[in-house]
Amino acid sequence: MRTLYLFLNFCLLWFTLCCSEHKIISLTPSITETLYLLDESTNVVGITSFCKKISDTQKIVGTYLEPNIETIVKISPTVVFISKEGVRKEIVERLKKFNINVVVFEPVNSYEEIKEQFLNISKYLNKEKIAKKVIKEYETKFKLNSVNRKKLKILCVISLQPLIVASDKSYIGDIIKYSGGINPVKSSLRYPQISVEEILKINPDVIILPDMGMKEKEVKNFFNRFNNLVAVKNNNIYILPSDILCQPNIKNFFISVEMIHRLLKK
Repeated sequence: MRTLYLFLNFCLLWFTLCCSEHKIISLTPSITETLYLLDESTNVVGITSFCKKISDTQKIVGTYLEPNIETIVKISPTVVFISKEGVRKEIVERLKKFNINVVVFEPVNSYEEIKEQFLNISKYLNKEKIAKKVIKEYETKFKLNSVNRKKLKILCVISLQPLIVASDKSYIGDIIKYSGGINPVKSSLRYPQISVEEILKINPDVIILPDMGMKEKEVKNFFNRFNNLVAVKNNNIYILPSDILCQPNIKNFFISVEMIHRLLKK
C-alpha cells in the first residue's frame, strides 16, 4: 500500500512538473548546480545563500541549514528539492504542512550514487535525455584522461582542529580513487577524527585540504612540524576550492578528479 502511495505521489509530481510551468526551489547548493546542468536555470526561482546565483530574479530563501519557511511559502513553488544531509527533519515536515511538494534526496558518497541522484532529478523534470548526454560527455572525457595515473597515497584533511579526514567510504574518498590515487584511511565512518600519530604512520604522498576557512599559512605551520612526511618533504600539500571538492554533483566530481590528477602528474 505504501509503495502504491509513493508511486502515485511521484506520478502526480511528474505530471505537475512536465505539464505546467513550474517553479523550483533548491535548498542544497549541489542540487542547484545539478538543476543548472539540466537547463532548468530559468525555473529555479529560489535558492539558499550558499547556492550559486545566476539571475536577479532568483530569491534567497535563507541558508542551507536554516531556510526561511515563510519566504518559501510566499513563492508558492511547484517543488522544493533538498538533500537529507544536514537538514532537520522538522523543516521538511513544516513545508509539507503548507502542501508544498518536497523531494528529499539521500546523501551521496560515491560516483555511482551521484549518477543515480542526477538521473532521478532528471526524471522528475523530464530531462533524462539531457542527463544521459551530460553523463556520457563527462565519462568519455574522464576515460580519455585516465591512463598512466600514479598510485600515490592521498590524504584529504577536512579540519585541522579537530583533525578530521575523509575515509575511503566518503564522497571525497571516491574522488581520490577515480583520480588514480589511494586513500589510506580505511574506516566505516565517512569523516573520522584521527590523531597526528596516525598521519605519521600513514605517511601520505599527497595531502589535500578544502579551503573552508583554512589559510595557507595556517596549513603550512601545522604540517611543517612533521618534516619526515613524504608530502611535506616534496611540498605536496594543496588547498582546493571547497565549493567544488565538497559539493557533490556530477560536474564537481569530475572537476575534482581532474584537479587531483593534475597534482599527481607533477
